[in-house]
Amino acid sequence: MKLLNQLRGLNPFKGDIVPSRLSLFKPGRPSLPFPHPWNYHEPLRILDSFYFDVEDKVGSAKHNRYVDIPGLPYVLVTREPAVIKAILLDSDNKPGQFDRDTSPAAGIARATGEDTLLYANRDQWRNQKKVAASPFTRSSLFQAETFAEFESTFRATARQRLELLRQGQAERGEEITRMELEPEVQAVMLEMLVTNFFGTEVPYKELRDTYVPAITRLIDFMVSDTVIPRSRNFYKRFGARGRLLRSDAAHLRRLTELALLGRQNGTGLWPRFKSDVPDEKLVSNIRVFLAGALEATSSFATWAISHLSRRTDLQERIFEETKDLDEY
Repeated sequence: MKLLNQLRGLNPFKGDIVPSRLSLFKPGRPSLPFPHPWNYHEPLRILDSFYFDVEDKVGSAKHNRYVDIPGLPYVLVTREPAVIKAILLDSDNKPGQFDRDTSPAAGIARATGEDTLLYANRDQWRNQKKVAASPFTRSSLFQAETFAEFESTFRATARQRLELLRQGQAERGEEITRMELEPEVQAVMLEMLVTNFFGTEVPYKELRDTYVPAITRLIDFMVSDTVIPRSRNFYKRFGARGRLLRSDAAHLRRLTELALLGRQNGTGLWPRFKSDVPDEKLVSNIRVFLAGALEATSSFATWAISHLSRRTDLQERIFEETKDLDEY
């Protein structure tokens, strides 16, 4: 019946807010409206495809869209704040509520372990979140002493990198140097996470040259393994890419072990983690923490710096507002 309704184009949604149906194939659209092996690197294009032809839609149909692929569940995409809020408020493990969809995190779970906050569901989700809340809530992290440690780590590394840049420019006789920004930002972010959060000392060069590339490649694998899961076995078993993937996974395991050393030594934010849960139960979440902070935070910071690089007036304004601050 469901397949027949899909082929007939019947709207499965009812109520005050009825989304409009998105055609699978539309000439001129930036992308197909679902991830596949050739577009999963470009999620914004996938989202844009949902709103490519909404000029003739009115009301909620313009902001709420659904796509149906015969034989698969319906996919709803919304950009309406009220709908987003309603779904978030009604997501839990009680009867009749939205459940947390584990499928987007399937590739992450296969690479890091299935007992993570991103993957865990129902009571397991709630219990782990409660344990993790104490050391990582705003009231815990947004303290002058904590931010002073972050700022000190960042400032020391930024000075070191800027000095190396100046030396290189002087040796080459350059005033302008083109460089890839994101790997630099990723290394600084990973350093702050390893040093300040987990209280572990890892040389900056090792973080930048070994761990950042390994985690970056693993993130790409996690995403592709969610879109095309069968590729996982192929990459693991055959060829140079399989060997590199196993090496990258070993590096992430090693960095996770270093992070757990901070717990044994009572350094970083570990003293605020009030739980007797064994280390092996934390491994998956630490791996997600390391990879997630590297990807999301670094992406945000890179975009911010890229935009600021084109607005020298805003650079000056920010500098003037912050140059005399001694506490953040």
